[in-house]
Amino acid sequence: MISVERQAARNLRLGALESLPPDGGRAGIVREIVKGFGRVIGVAAMLCAASPHLVAAQAAVYPHRPIRIIVPAPVGGTMDLVARVVSARLTEELGVQLVVDNRGGGGGTLGTALAAGAGANGYTVVINNIGLAANETLSPNRKYTALKDLAPISLIGFAPSVLVANGQLPARNVSEFLALARAQPRKIAYGSAGTGTPSHLAMAYLQGAAKIELHHVPYKGAGPALLDTIAGNVQCVLAPVPAVYGHVKAGRLRGLGVTASKRSASAPDLPTIAESGMPGYEFSAWYGLLAPAGTPKAVIARLHQALVASLRPGRAREELRGQGFDAETSTPDSFREFIRAEIVKWKHVIESPAFLDSSAPAARRTGGTE
Repeated sequence: MISVERQAARNLRLGALESLPPDGGRAGIVREIVKGFGRVIGVAAMLCAASPHLVAAQAAVYPHRPIRIIVPAPVGGTMDLVARVVSARLTEELGVQLVVDNRGGGGGTLGTALAAGAGANGYTVVINNIGLAANETLSPNRKYTALKDLAPISLIGFAPSVLVANGQLPARNVSEFLALARAQPRKIAYGSAGTGTPSHLAMAYLQGAAKIELHHVPYKGAGPALLDTIAGNVQCVLAPVPAVYGHVKAGRLRGLGVTASKRSASAPDLPTIAESGMPGYEFSAWYGLLAPAGTPKAVIARLHQALVASLRPGRAREELRGQGFDAETSTPDSFREFIRAEIVKWKHVIESPAFLDSSAPAARRTGGTE
C-alpha cells in the first residue's frame, strides 16, 4: 500500500510532466543548463582574478608555523654546522622555529630528493652545497633534477680549503709541490673524504689543471684522511681551513695553499694556490638555501629577505667566520645561474681522466657529503 506522502510526491511529478510543452521541455532544460554553465564559468573567472590576491594574502601571513630545513648530510659535518647557525638566525628573523632535519645518504641525493618532493608552500627548505651540482653527473639515478625540481633562494657563503702536507714531503709551497709531482708521477699519495666528495673533486681539478698525476686514497670521512696525513700514511690532503689550521700553526702539517681565489680571513698568512703557481685555480665549498620548485615567488622573496638580514655583519656572520666560512648572499636568479655554471664545471672535472683514473670504480662514492 502506497503511503500518503509517496502518493502526493507521485502526483506532483505527474502534474509537472503534464505541464511540459509538446517538445518535452527540452528547450527549457537546455536553457537552464546553459545558465548553470554560465554561473560556473563566472565563479571560475572570479577565482582566477582573485588568485594573485590569494597568493599575496598567503605571503602576507607567511610564515605562521615551523619550517623544516632539510640537511642532506649527517649531524656534525660542515653543512650541518652551517645549517644550525643559519636556522637559529632565521628563527629570530621569521618569528617561527626552523627545525633542522638531517637526512644523510646517497652522497646528499636522498635528503635533496625528499626536499624536492615536499610541498611547495614555504614550510620545507633545504641547504645544499657543491654536491648538488656534482651529483647531476655523479648520480644519474637520483630522483630529481637540480634546476627543475628546486627553486634557489640565495647563496649562504663559501668555505675555502687548504692543501696541507706532512713534514716528510719535501715541498714548502705549491710550486715545489707541483714540481715534485711532475718529477714523480703517482708517487705522492693524497687522502680524501671519499670518492666523489668535494675534497676528491678539488684534487682531481688540480691534477687536471696542473697536468700532474697523484695517487688517490679515499677514506670514509675527512677526519680519518686528516689523521693519516698527520701520521704520514699519505703525504697530503685538502681539507677545510678550520679542520687543519690548528695543525699548521702547531707545526704538525705544512700549509701549502688556500683553494679560494683570495686569502681566507681565517688564515690570512696562507697564500692561495692561484698566487703560488697555479693561476686561475679556484675551489671553495659553497652552501646555499633552496625550496621545492613551485614555491610562490612572494614566499621565496620573504625567505631571501630573512636570510640576507640574518647574514648581515654581526653575530651569525662572526659565528660562521670562526669556522672558516665566509658568508655571502645572492639573489635567487644569480644563485640559479651560479648553480648552472657549477654543474657544467664539475661535469667537465668528473668526466676528466684525472677524476676517472682516481676513482675505483669510476664515480663510486665511498664517503659522504662534507
